[in-house]
Amino acid sequence: MSNPIHSADPHYTSTGARAAIERASMPLLTQLAKLPTWLPMLVMAALILVGAFLGGVVGAVLVGLALLALLWLLYLSWPHLTPSLRMMRVAVLVLLLAIVVTQFIPA
Repeated sequence: MSNPIHSADPHYTSTGARAAIERASMPLLTQLAKLPTWLPMLVMAALILVGAFLGGVVGAVLVGLALLALLWLLYLSWPHLTPSLRMMRVAVLVLLLAIVVTQFIPA
């Protein structure tokens, strides 16, 4: 099994807007890497679960924040992922987007 951390192209280098976003993201990613591995997952799970149970605008905002964070991480990791890993991560984002949309539809 291939290592998903390394790009399929070992000589991958980003340019333009992607390189600027990667440089701007580096301080926050460095801080995230210093945290215990379970803490970011716990925060994301809490945002999603609390947001889904609260419902309404507050719930949609909480799940939306989790969605934006995951979109950011997906954007940064996209060139380094295999097609199957890309599909799995996009499926999670689609599920979260569905939760956000349903928060605005009254029952």
